[in-house]
Amino acid sequence: MKRQVHTVVLRSPEHYGQKVPPGPLGDFLRELPSAIRLAIRMALAGASTSRGKRPTWLTSASDIRLVDYQGADETILRFEAPPLGEAASELYSQQELWPTRPDRNDTGFDVLADVVEEVAANNLDSERFDSVLLGQLTRFEKPISRAFSEIIITGRRHTMKNPCIINSSTIATARKLRTATPAPRQVRIVGKLDMIRASTQSFALKLNSGEEIKGVLLKGDMGQLAKLFQKPVMATGTAIFRPSGRLLRIDAQEVIAAPGETEALSTVPKPVRQKTDLRQILREQKNKRGVAAVLGKWPGDETDLEIEQALREMS
Repeated sequence: MKRQVHTVVLRSPEHYGQKVPPGPLGDFLRELPSAIRLAIRMALAGASTSRGKRPTWLTSASDIRLVDYQGADETILRFEAPPLGEAASELYSQQELWPTRPDRNDTGFDVLADVVEEVAANNLDSERFDSVLLGQLTRFEKPISRAFSEIIITGRRHTMKNPCIINSSTIATARKLRTATPAPRQVRIVGKLDMIRASTQSFALKLNSGEEIKGVLLKGDMGQLAKLFQKPVMATGTAIFRPSGRLLRIDAQEVIAAPGETEALSTVPKPVRQKTDLRQILREQKNKRGVAAVLGKWPGDETDLEIEQALREMS
């Protein structure tokens, strides 16, 4: 398999070059593979994470290698990465489910750069990221706060003249977008099963209005859905939203034949309300005592992991 070379430049006020401290460099190298993997999965499957064993195509597509390290003023890293069309050939040989699939010559660096570009532009309606991927981008805050002013990633669409840049502003925007994203909600949706892709557990429903929504089956045999193709079905699961409040996808627990009269369920789910910024609540708590800072504000639908992460970042 041929591999493409990508340059990543780490800029710092100290002009480290090749004498970069191993701690911040290690922080960056630890987070980069995860960010690339989530970006690839988002681009090809419509969701940055999923349950179960990691598919072979994702392991191959996110197999990046550090091949060179140099620099006098800036720290210059060079990586090799496989083209998505070769690493995930089984996906590219299938009919395209959504028109957002990357070019087959793109690599994980290209799709990550596309994500960062959308975040930097504060695109509330983007399909390139979800809350988990936004959270991963904020993890670049550690190497930036410790040593670097900018992380520059190049690719097919992002040259050194027009690079993808991760800096404190990008991270702040990613955090803002994640906070603005409405909380997921449980839904039941009825529509005609219009598309199926077993390799990514993906499907699409066409509603009575003609609108099409996409979904991911979290568990179960996609082969069983073939019997329901082009028939009315009911998907039960969780509605995932964009920061704009528009539906991004359905994370479905099951997809079954639509039972009886369910026309009222053939509508696009709407968010109940915007997600609460736990960090802001915790900042306010510093100036107040007891529950005064959170009374009437803490909604109770955040996960233990989200609360723990917010507390950790505020400490």
